[in-house]
Amino acid sequence: MGLENYRRSVSASKHASILRAGRDVFLRDGYSRASVSDIARDAEVSTATLYKHFRSKEELFDAVLKEAYVTIEYEDMAEDENVEDVIVAYCMRSLRTQFERRTSALLRVVIAEVATAPERARHLYENFITPRHIASTQALDELIARGKLKPHDTHYGACFLGGVMKEYFIWPTLFEANMTLPDNAETVVRQAVKVYLELYGTCPSDKN
Repeated sequence: MGLENYRRSVSASKHASILRAGRDVFLRDGYSRASVSDIARDAEVSTATLYKHFRSKEELFDAVLKEAYVTIEYEDMAEDENVEDVIVAYCMRSLRTQFERRTSALLRVVIAEVATAPERARHLYENFITPRHIASTQALDELIARGKLKPHDTHYGACFLGGVMKEYFIWPTLFEANMTLPDNAETVVRQAVKVYLELYGTCPSDKN
């Protein structure tokens, strides 16, 4: 490995360590009480090094949110693939990402700041939550274009499917810090998708 590649590797490793430490400190202390010096110590870097990667605590928190609120992309389906299975898989990827990346825990951090820093909540909604919803509508639009769904308001469709997931799995995590994804999650999601396809599926008998 050349010197330049080595330096890039070290820098990337430090960047990842700062992100991990930042996430842990924000989750432990909240945004306002989180200390940049504590984050640097936990990441085993100097405060100066931290600021080389992130110009402010706010920028670091934004990067932590971006890592957690990854947008789930629609995976193109085979011509003979069952549309019910495709939508269920898409929803389950979203849920697993939510739990694995501790997204709800970070959402609690933002909610705790609403009274004193409402702009942070707006930023989260506009830059992370809304793009997720748009990605869901685009996935449904693609299925309509493929003839797998009837034309309909995909904003409503995404709200319907997302609403079920939030009601059963997301909102409870805001009040139960140690909640894990229930074993019956896929069963619940599949039942919601079946109801959705009764309305918008192109083939009422099997929804293929």
